[in-house]
Amino acid sequence: MSERLVVIAGSVPGGAGFLESFLRVLTSASMVKPLYKRFPDGETYVRIPVKGPGRAVIVQSIAPPQDSSLLTAMLLADAAKRAGFERVALAAPYMAYSRQDKVFLEGEPLSLDVVLRALYYSGVDEFYTLEIHRRGSEKMFPGKSYNITPFKDLAPLVKTRESTVVIAPDRGALERARELAEAVGLEYDYLEKQRDRVTGEILLEPKRLDVEGRHVILVDDIISTGGTIAKAAKMLRGQGARSVEVMVIHALMVGDALARLKESGVSRVYACNTLPPIKDEIMEYVDVGGLLAKAFKDLSGASVEGT
Repeated sequence: MSERLVVIAGSVPGGAGFLESFLRVLTSASMVKPLYKRFPDGETYVRIPVKGPGRAVIVQSIAPPQDSSLLTAMLLADAAKRAGFERVALAAPYMAYSRQDKVFLEGEPLSLDVVLRALYYSGVDEFYTLEIHRRGSEKMFPGKSYNITPFKDLAPLVKTRESTVVIAPDRGALERARELAEAVGLEYDYLEKQRDRVTGEILLEPKRLDVEGRHVILVDDIISTGGTIAKAAKMLRGQGARSVEVMVIHALMVGDALARLKESGVSRVYACNTLPPIKDEIMEYVDVGGLLAKAFKDLSGASVEGT
C-alpha cells in the first residue's frame, strides 16, 4: 500500500512553472498552500490546512530575502510534524548560506552548518537541493541529504558546434564543466591564474586549450555580482574567443551583474528557475521543477523501502 504524500507549496521564486512541473512528477501527491500573515510587530505566522498521517515535502527555496525564507521553512517543518506527518522533507531549489561552508577567519561561524542543523531540529528529516556550492557540504545536514547536480540534464540547451568548448572559470568548477561537456561530446578546460612576467598583471588563461576562434560556454554553479564570470568572459574574448555564453544553475544577479556581463561580451546566460527570473534578451531559463521532483521520488522511495 502506497504512503500518503502531501506537497506543501511554500515560496518558489522561480515562478508557478517550477511548482507545476514538480507536481506533474508526483502524480499521487496532493498539494496544500500554507496560510501566511504578519503580526503587527513584524513576526511571521504560518499555518498548514492539512493533517497527517503520511509524508510531507515542503517546496521552499531559501532565496532572498534569505533569513525570512529560512525561518518560513523552519516554521512549516515544525507545523508539519505537529500536524502528524511522520516524515518531512524539504525540497529547496536554492540554498542560501551555501557559500559560507568554511570558517575562513578566526571568530567566524560555520554558517551553512548552523542553517542545516536548524532545519533538522525544526523537523526536516530529509533535505534536497540543486547544485549546492561545494559538493558534499550538504552532508552537514544531520539527516538524509541529497544534492542534485543537473548540468548533464541541461545538455540539450547547448547549441553544439564543431568549434565549441566548455570552460570552467576556476578549478573548483571543473567537475561541472566536465559533466556538461561529456554529455554533449565537447572538449573542456578550466581557467587558471597566470602572472604576466613583464607587467605583473594577473591573467586568466585556459590550462591547456586554445580558445581562439572558438565558441565558449562558461559553466559555474552561481552568478552573484557577476564579477568572476565577467572577468573570465572579457579575457576569453581578448584571447580570440568568437563568442562567450554562460550556463549556471542559480542566477542571483545582484546589483549591476547583468550590465557587467553584457559589457564583458557575454551573449547569452542560461540559468535554472531556482530564483526570480531576470527579464532581459540575453537571459534564458530552464524549468528544473520536474528534475528536483524526480530526484525526490527516486531517492525518498529508496530510503523508505521496507518501512
